[in-house]
Amino acid sequence: MTTYDIARTLEKQFSSKYRRFSGFVNGGVLWDKCMEAINNPQLMTHIKFCNDVMKIPPVKTFLMAMHLTAEDFTKTDRQALGAIFGFIFKDIWKYSDQKRVSCRICGIQTASLFGRKEGE
Repeated sequence: MTTYDIARTLEKQFSSKYRRFSGFVNGGVLWDKCMEAINNPQLMTHIKFCNDVMKIPPVKTFLMAMHLTAEDFTKTDRQALGAIFGFIFKDIWKYSDQKRVSCRICGIQTASLFGRKEGE
């Protein structure tokens, strides 16, 4: 699936799965930064590599790559970021495992790492 396809799927399906964050879609600068990252094939490859190999949560990689580490996001924004990457990894890329790890960036204390079970 291309980054274009990921972005279109996110725009079409995210709000219906994560109704709580429907206002986040097309809702401001952070959404725009998410879409900028998602539409960047090289960055998405790095985010996936950092998750899979380096065991760095996608949210942390995203914030660092997009130079958003000095931002102080609302609780809802932090949760919406997690939901977006959860949607990408679990619903689009079909990762089946998820675990919370320490993150400590932009007011975020923990974030999810995604994985696949043996044989997937």
